[in-house]
Amino acid sequence: STGSFNTFNTIYITNNLRFRAMLKQIVLGLLLVVLFNLNGAHPGHSCPPETEVEYSWEEAEGYEECEEFLANAGTQNFDGNALNELGNDVDVEDHIRKHPKPKPRDEICGRYQCPMFQKVESSGCGYEERILSRANWTVTNIDLQDPNGYRDAYFRLHGYRSGSKNDRGQEMGMAVPVMKRWWLDEKFEILGATMSFYIPPAVQSDPPASTDSQVRVEEWDDAVIYSRAFGGNRQDLEHLKQFDLLERALTKDNLSPYRYMRMTAGYTRPGCGRQRREVILVDSEYM
Repeated sequence: STGSFNTFNTIYITNNLRFRAMLKQIVLGLLLVVLFNLNGAHPGHSCPPETEVEYSWEEAEGYEECEEFLANAGTQNFDGNALNELGNDVDVEDHIRKHPKPKPRDEICGRYQCPMFQKVESSGCGYEERILSRANWTVTNIDLQDPNGYRDAYFRLHGYRSGSKNDRGQEMGMAVPVMKRWWLDEKFEILGATMSFYIPPAVQSDPPASTDSQVRVEEWDDAVIYSRAFGGNRQDLEHLKQFDLLERALTKDNLSPYRYMRMTAGYTRPGCGRQRREVILVDSEYM
């Protein structure tokens, strides 16, 4: 609603731990309400049946959690109002394990088509390090000034995937994740954002051309990425602190991700069974 949007407009996005400059170009509410709400499911489709499988936290997340992030997890109360824009300056340990386990990526990619990842073994904690292999993606810009900007971006990409907006009229199978990227300037204000769909393997080497001038095919080079995963529904506040925790974990290992881009990956349809979302930073050597 207009009233809610105006309320959100008073809240700014900040960078995490090392960067406190406020990101004044886009309101927190617009970004976070839709940050994970279009993770590859076409509206109107029913939820597929799902068999419950028990996994350990390490199996579900893909890495060992840092002990300091788990301190007092079972005894503290979580007050969502205590979170600032990205979870900075709050006691993030209070509720680190009060959200549902994420759905394991291997289980998701056993059912849907995923890009090639190569896990890098690490002695660190609190993050997963992977090589995201070179691949083609469909990409469209997100109009950050438009309240419907994220939804419009999704449907432009869906048009390409469905065949109605590519030059072969070729329908492509479901692939995950839906990737969003935000670029920041030297003051850590948001310059722009994109949404991307992974192009399935059947047409990966020779994808059709887009007939929508706002949708393009891009080849992304190999990149080392660092990620944290979490579950829960899109209304949860859990994602507000994940970039902060990721930076803390990387700092412990003396790793320096690229400072001026952030990524999120959505693997599952919100509201349908177990969820998986990831926050991602790219190693600075690959940017």
